[in-house]
Amino acid sequence: MKLSMSKGLTNAIAILMLIIVVLVIAIPMITFFANSQQAGSAKLALVNNYIFLKSLQVKQVEYGHPAIYYANSSIEFYYTNGTFVPPTNLTIVKILYFSGGVWLNLSYNYPITVSSFTNLTLPSYVQSKPIIIVTSLGNVFFLTPKSSIGPYSTSARGGLVIGAEIAEPSGPIGVSTNVTTNIDGSYKNYTTPTAFPNQTGTFVVKAPEYVFYERPNGSIVTGVFHNWIVGGQVTLNSTNSRVAQVTLGGGSMSLIANYTPVTKIITLQISSYPSTKFNITVDGISYTINGSENITALAGYINISVNTLQFNNTNLESKGIIYHYTYGSSLINSVNYPVDNFIAFINPSNNYSDLSVQYINNYNYIRIEANYSAIDYPENVTGIYLYNVIGIFYYIIIVSNVTPLTLNKPSQYGLYFELNNSLYNYSSPFWIKNGTYSLSGIGKFVPIGYLPLKYSHEELISISSLPSTYINVTYTNHPPSIFQAGLSWETYEFLNTSSRTTLPAVITINSPLNITVVYTWYVGWNQL
Repeated sequence: MKLSMSKGLTNAIAILMLIIVVLVIAIPMITFFANSQQAGSAKLALVNNYIFLKSLQVKQVEYGHPAIYYANSSIEFYYTNGTFVPPTNLTIVKILYFSGGVWLNLSYNYPITVSSFTNLTLPSYVQSKPIIIVTSLGNVFFLTPKSSIGPYSTSARGGLVIGAEIAEPSGPIGVSTNVTTNIDGSYKNYTTPTAFPNQTGTFVVKAPEYVFYERPNGSIVTGVFHNWIVGGQVTLNSTNSRVAQVTLGGGSMSLIANYTPVTKIITLQISSYPSTKFNITVDGISYTINGSENITALAGYINISVNTLQFNNTNLESKGIIYHYTYGSSLINSVNYPVDNFIAFINPSNNYSDLSVQYINNYNYIRIEANYSAIDYPENVTGIYLYNVIGIFYYIIIVSNVTPLTLNKPSQYGLYFELNNSLYNYSSPFWIKNGTYSLSGIGKFVPIGYLPLKYSHEELISISSLPSTYINVTYTNHPPSIFQAGLSWETYEFLNTSSRTTLPAVITINSPLNITVVYTWYVGWNQL
């Protein structure tokens, strides 16, 4: 009984110690992973916050908080507009100037914090040279003498900013578009946001009917003009017309073209020529189109990426040809786009549109079958020859018509068909691109027989273009070093044809071919 209780107590103590060990190990591990996840989330939040602040700083400078004016001898910072964003500091960590083909660092007491109107005087060796201002958020502002970023004012009267935005439910989206105005006398195009200093008077401004904004996922928000939004001493003859007469009264002013999102759904038929199965992305959504299919999309601007840029058409593969196609262009609403990624416009007044993806045939794969054959000499070669051995003994050689044996695996004997230095096995069909090639046969062999027979290669090439007639060419090969001395070397044309050439022959291949390389023996003898 005591033994049993002692054993039970021992087991209990062992289990308790095991639990303690597990907790000692598990609790730090759980804490570590939890802290790692929290640290990762914190890092992600910091990165996102940094990206937001960096982008916000660019907008603030463009809208005058602060605007930057490079006055050649100094850099002036103006807080000219408080309509769009709250006042902020601009921290400068470096100023570079361009001299002698390189960018040099301007010695200064960095960082420079700009929180109100500031005039930084530049040394004489910097004046009249391009400069770069680098901020603590990593933004880079490039200026040349007498240039500016954002609306500036040298007489404290302010300036005018012309911008554009799409009024999304989640808030306005600033967009870049072109406006036309004669604010400086003649009509010119300006990319928004654009700034004009010290303006008063009357002029005309024209905004486009449609603008767009591309989201990071590739989808497009199209805006249609709704009205003008004014700030400061700005008077318009009509806030609802895209073409408006504007009167400025001085000070800090703004004129914003306000757009509302287009929500109309249209049917888009997507097809290809020639018809094939291909992949395409429309406004961030991927589709697999089998010849021709209909999808739905928002009217206005659409973002299109053709993902299938090449394919093989194998419809005629059984006849020995495969057509290769590559992307050419896309056609939508009679507008041709020669690139594979583009933004097209579909008028919201339409209910239907079609997109045709055009492919072009840039080359083909041709089926080639190379065979070989071995033939003997013609009858007029038969005769008796004297063969000198080491200049002392002579043998009489009788050349006879001996037909060589057929090889089941010619590659084992080094026999190959050659196109442009690429080797192919005989009797094994292969595919090549159409074009002009140098062709030849290589290798030599000695068939097994009563007496040795030595064979040359590339003696005769016969080429047949299916289903055209044979073209036969001959080639005089230089004898190898083992060629028997005393026997002459001659060229024989075996077939009575009108087209002959020497090897390696140059041939243009555009259709399936059967090519036969003929090997012929160049000496044989029977000892008397």
